[in-house]
Amino acid sequence: MNKSEAKFHNTAVKMDDALVLLLEQKEFSDISITDICEKAGVNRSTFYAHYENLYDLLKETQESAITEFFDSLNSDIGPSDFSKMSADELIFISPQYLVPYLKFIKKNRRLYEVYNNSNVFAVGEMDKQLIENIFIPVYAKNGVTDRRVVEYMSRYFISGVSAITMEWVKRGCEDDIMFICEVISICVRPHMKYTKYAV
Repeated sequence: MNKSEAKFHNTAVKMDDALVLLLEQKEFSDISITDICEKAGVNRSTFYAHYENLYDLLKETQESAITEFFDSLNSDIGPSDFSKMSADELIFISPQYLVPYLKFIKKNRRLYEVYNNSNVFAVGEMDKQLIENIFIPVYAKNGVTDRRVVEYMSRYFISGVSAITMEWVKRGCEDDIMFICEVISICVRPHMKYTKYAV
């Protein structure tokens, strides 16, 4: 990346950060381009050099956060590890997968809420990446290779987990992450016994 590209990138990061900070103060629908420019310390022409509108900025901010999430996830439990694991070890509903996911949601809760309430994006980028990077390889290891079947099963799983995480976000992420892990686990595997978290 040359100096000019680095400057362009750094300015985009400032506007991403400005959006996240503003989302802590107001609804996305109440944020203006002027708000972004003031918070990021840039002028309107700089904003329009990067984006056509606020939805472009929202999309980029979400994609940057998602990339950061998958980079951190892949460093520990990336798709390359699936080939070394037995089918019995590949359980989605475990702290190994849920804790980093829930930490990401908590850190980016306002962005997550806007993303899930937005009608702009038909299928979330995070959902696509979860399906590609986790669900497809794990289901394949368990003998489910029909792409249509995997997509239906993945959507069912993601919708249930999303409903719980959205309720958690609405409550300000006040409940402990391990408690939410257990709630999700019990929904998927009702035969599980409650522990100290789910009381």
